[in-house]
Amino acid sequence: MSEVNELVEFDKITAGIADIQEKGNFIPDMSTKEGYEASKRFVLDITTPTRTKLDKAHKVAKAYWVSGGKNVDSKKNEILNLLVDIQKPHQDAYKEHDQIAKDKKAKFEDDLQVKIDFFNNFKFESVGSSDFISALIQSCGEADTAEGFYHRAIDAEAAKKSALEYLNDLLMSTVTREAEEQRQANLAEENRLRQIEIDAQQECMRLQQEEINRKQAEIDRVENEAKAMAESEANEKKRLIDESERAEREKNAAIEREEYAKKQAEIAASEATEREKQRQYSERVKQDADRARLEADKAHTGSVRAEIKEHIMKSCGLDNALATKVVKSLLKTNRVTINY
Repeated sequence: MSEVNELVEFDKITAGIADIQEKGNFIPDMSTKEGYEASKRFVLDITTPTRTKLDKAHKVAKAYWVSGGKNVDSKKNEILNLLVDIQKPHQDAYKEHDQIAKDKKAKFEDDLQVKIDFFNNFKFESVGSSDFISALIQSCGEADTAEGFYHRAIDAEAAKKSALEYLNDLLMSTVTREAEEQRQANLAEENRLRQIEIDAQQECMRLQQEEINRKQAEIDRVENEAKAMAESEANEKKRLIDESERAEREKNAAIEREEYAKKQAEIAASEATEREKQRQYSERVKQDADRARLEADKAHTGSVRAEIKEHIMKSCGLDNALATKVVKSLLKTNRVTINY
């Protein structure tokens, strides 16, 4: 299928556009059914089928071009691969050469930078005394930047100049700092010697004060001992007086306790005598009551037994002597109980 054949369908559609335009050259009245149907049928029956043909022709023609593009890409890649294979040995060779040259140049530049850093590093090695910094200034000043730096000679000279400026400024500040440190050290030494003198004076005053305190302590001790002795004598006198008064109080208390005990003993003896009299009286009353109750019991028992005897004599026709024996015999057995 050729390119011309694929585009013929587009030409056919294009040729019918004028006729379609002519058919649609009207403005319908949409307020009427006929006007509404005329516009709707124009779209459905005229333009829509034509658009469908256009989409179909486009798909067919595009397929041709897409397929052709893929074929062209494939052919191009095939030839390109052949060229790449052919050129690769030569390309690898000159790339290796270029890399060697590039590495050599990089090393050359690195070496130059190391030489320049010789000056830059003075800024990191400058911590120390003024003598040490002066030695660094001399070492930096003696370094030659006229040879061996090639196109970096200007950079080397600038680094050297910057390092010397930094070191000179640092030397000035270090000399000032060391002078101040020396001044502070001298001042500290003067203060130390002055403090030693003050300490010695204070020690002397302390010893004098200790002697004064010792003498005062001795005076206080003597006074305190005398005062303590006087207080002790006064306390002893007071103790003796208190002891005498206490002994007198104890003596009087003992006499009072003795008299109280004697009186209590007399009261207890009187109460005991009274209780004994009361006990004896109660005992006599009880004995009299017991004797009276016993006599009454005997009289009652005799009356009951006489009544039994009389009953036996009457009911059994026994005489007095035989009835008495029967009653006595009944009293001896446990089988007969008499209620009195």
